[in-house]
Amino acid sequence: MATDVPGYIRRTNGPRLLTLDPLTRERHASWLELFFDLVFVLAVAQVARILADNTDVPGVFRYTFLFVPIWWSWVGYTFYADRFESTETAYRLFTFAGMFAMAAFSLTLGEAFTPGGDMPFVVTCVGARLVLMGLYARAAYYIPLARAVSSQYIVGLGVSVLILLISLSVTAPARYYLWAAAILIELFTPFFVPRLTRAIPVDRSHLPERFGLFTIIVLGEAVIATAMGASSVQWNATSIATASMGFAMAACIWWINFEFLEDDALKSRSLIPRIVYLYAHFFIVASIVAIGIGVEHAIKDTVDTHLHLPTLGLLGGGIAIYLSAVTIVKFAAGISKLLFVRIVTVVFSLAMILVGQYLPPIASVVVFFAILVFGVWLEGRFGEVRSRDEEFSSLETCEHADQARVFTPRSSHGCEECVKNNYKWVHLRVCLTCGHVGCCDSSRYKHATKHYHKDHHAIMASLEPGENWAWCYTDERFVPLRQRVASTSTTHGGRAGIVS
Repeated sequence: MATDVPGYIRRTNGPRLLTLDPLTRERHASWLELFFDLVFVLAVAQVARILADNTDVPGVFRYTFLFVPIWWSWVGYTFYADRFESTETAYRLFTFAGMFAMAAFSLTLGEAFTPGGDMPFVVTCVGARLVLMGLYARAAYYIPLARAVSSQYIVGLGVSVLILLISLSVTAPARYYLWAAAILIELFTPFFVPRLTRAIPVDRSHLPERFGLFTIIVLGEAVIATAMGASSVQWNATSIATASMGFAMAACIWWINFEFLEDDALKSRSLIPRIVYLYAHFFIVASIVAIGIGVEHAIKDTVDTHLHLPTLGLLGGGIAIYLSAVTIVKFAAGISKLLFVRIVTVVFSLAMILVGQYLPPIASVVVFFAILVFGVWLEGRFGEVRSRDEEFSSLETCEHADQARVFTPRSSHGCEECVKNNYKWVHLRVCLTCGHVGCCDSSRYKHATKHYHKDHHAIMASLEPGENWAWCYTDERFVPLRQRVASTSTTHGGRAGIVS
């Protein structure tokens, strides 16, 4: 490895784990991430048009199935960027390649589930996943700490890609069962080894903003759907009122989502609320698009005696799913009171699918709007809100923190055992109990770990340039450092290293 060469200095903007430094302040979406999101505006628009043109039950199932790989692709790239984003040219080129692959994938959605459209759908879907696999392969190569978690994603995505390619040799409907299996494997990949998910933290200031931005994308599609509906009918008092309430529904959803939901689960230090929010987010964004398409059709239905059943299904079902997902997220985060009232609201939304067939179109829209207004009032008046903590570190201290009291390495020449025996090492670790300097587990002799097993000193810190993290061997997780490790240089037997 290049890191074994004496005098080697690592690039400061290369791949590294961004979420290990407890001194990192609040982080926001980068310009590259915002540019990346533009591709998903196209993807969401494409799948929304599929639903708008096919509001029957098969159309809803097709919309739901196609939305999953779109949403999960965004999640995959977002979680990678959360941990490993850098300003290096290679990362930017990989991101651009992922954008191109997703743009191509978006253009194949309309012809998916047809004999001529299945191959382009699979090939472009595979391309987007291969780019993400390439990113994780780079992370595994450059960051020893990330090899286990990167391997988990590479294997999961690799199996999914293999199944998708095999599906091309199988006829329908078996082909579509293989697609479902591939997607399920991807959905559960982050949790094949739960210990890795717990050990490698995420950025508690960055992820809520990223998920919020995707929600903004789908809210934008809901507003566009309302405008499309208004532009397709003759304007009169009824159509204008319906369109106005459709826009107001989007405003209510925004209010509930960003005032009472986003930070509650994703900023939790517990893993369960974050997992619940991750998967509930799909139902949140998919239902928002469905509500927008429902409003578009409701505007068109104002010329009839009542809203058509598919329109009622999109509005009533979409609102019920959205409110259910919000309730589940808040309940998992331990901040949900009024559970009975929330359930009644969901049931009432579903009941309107039947009752709305006997009401004038404008009356049904008024009721659906009132349900969302009630949701805003309920959250604002009675909902319990978690106090917003100003600490953004993704790491939690452990019960061995009082042992971390030596922040000056006792060796300035490198791994103590390797120096004595003229061995080489890869990376260096310092014991925060006694100051012992040992080599990492990517080194041949793993002297830092051997020191723990011999002396039971729990916490070791990195001595690598640009890194500011510690690992508790007893609890098997990263923990925050109270202060940075004192500067030292090591040039004998391994590689140059300067810690600041």
